[in-house]
Amino acid sequence: MLSYAEQTALEAKSDALREAAMSAFEKNHDQKKALQLNAAALKLSRSLPASSWRTVENYDDAGLYYYESSKWKASAQHQAIAVLLACGMEESKSMFPLYVKRLGFAFSKYRPGEDFAPIAANPLLLLKDIRLNLRAYGDLRRRYFKTVKLKPDAQTSTITYLYKIKPETLPATCYLPPDQAQEQAVRSE
Repeated sequence: MLSYAEQTALEAKSDALREAAMSAFEKNHDQKKALQLNAAALKLSRSLPASSWRTVENYDDAGLYYYESSKWKASAQHQAIAVLLACGMEESKSMFPLYVKRLGFAFSKYRPGEDFAPIAANPLLLLKDIRLNLRAYGDLRRRYFKTVKLKPDAQTSTITYLYKIKPETLPATCYLPPDQAQEQAVRSE
């Protein structure tokens, strides 16, 4: 556990990296540099709670950088993580509809023709989306999954893990009101 001073210093470093990434992106149109700085900010924010607005914002920004680089799956993955980490968190409540909207934009490129409305209405569906492979991201695993180490079988010595959703971590407030969910789905088309 971090002391207050350590956490404050870590937050300041994460903020500086996030701002530098956005500056590289907006002023110099340098997605590569933005993604490098964003990766460093995400690495630092792993010592913060997974649902910290700083962590959420770093994933949201990464989704934007990947989107502008036409890397649709990576954009959808990062936007989905931002949405799921913001779910039910009071400090992210005002931004949550915007995160869902941005996820809709990424999904419309990543999976054109698929109906985004069910996800807009209930983003928790993303936790079971195998193709999106969100379980690969540690921040999401920290919040929503229990990691079970499986014994290697006799034929291989490879260690494998099973990730099970922890039902007690599923927020009851990770839903957009029906009128907002419909609006998000329509705008993403």
